[in-house]
Amino acid sequence: MATSLREPMTLSRPTTWNFDIDRYLNPFVPAPRWHLVPRPVAYMLGYRDRPPKPLGNIVVAFWASIGAFCGVALVASVSKRVPSFKAHDATTILGSFGAAAVIEFGTINSPLAQPRNAILSQIIACFFGVGISKLFALDPRAEAYTELGGALACALTTASMLLTNTMHPPAGATALLAVTQSQTIALGWFLFPVVLLGVALMQAAAVVINNVQRQYPLYWWTSYPLSPRGDVEKASRKERLETPSEDSLTGIPRRLVVEQSEVSVPDGILLSAEEEDVLERIRRRL
Repeated sequence: MATSLREPMTLSRPTTWNFDIDRYLNPFVPAPRWHLVPRPVAYMLGYRDRPPKPLGNIVVAFWASIGAFCGVALVASVSKRVPSFKAHDATTILGSFGAAAVIEFGTINSPLAQPRNAILSQIIACFFGVGISKLFALDPRAEAYTELGGALACALTTASMLLTNTMHPPAGATALLAVTQSQTIALGWFLFPVVLLGVALMQAAAVVINNVQRQYPLYWWTSYPLSPRGDVEKASRKERLETPSEDSLTGIPRRLVVEQSEVSVPDGILLSAEEEDVLERIRRRL
């Protein structure tokens, strides 16, 4: 369903609040320079000269099962043999990594599975999970309400992931466990290295297994184009409009259509007043 612009122009500034963190971060993020990376390495990091051929769900299910097994086994095996983990009586693997394996090997085209989401979301979850747990520990009476602390940590993590474009459902489970599970609560801030090691190992398994017949990741930071200097605002308007957004990575085309009678904007695209003015000027010239 699309939003239409008619004479007079009906699309105006959004009436709801919207915060796009990438508008402020992307100008400082350099574009990947794959030509400087050896071709086999670039291939394993998701770079392709052309899109991979579509695969049937039987092949996808095969590689997803192999990947999930290898990813979870790798995280559990390595974590079990880290001396500092043994000293802190750390769990060999968090339950949230099972959900992460499903996403990162079974739905690799989803924005939820991309490295930025998988890594930063877990950092956010650890911060809120351990932070809320520490706050509840200040009052012995609060121990009877840890379920509320877990709910609060999960809620804050969800909101933060939405605002930072790092949505990754398993992180919600990490935040919840950090407040409600006794073994995880005992770790305190040591939960950070436990989770970060698991995330790194899961990503390592993903870039190897998911690139055998498929492509992973689709991007490391964003699906929008980044100029060589990281200045997105200086990129050509045509390139920005033709580049698919994260919501269109599933293969469903999204187009902004300018016609003499109207301008059709896909749902979920928020335009600034300047962009609206440019589109209206183009429409009037048709």
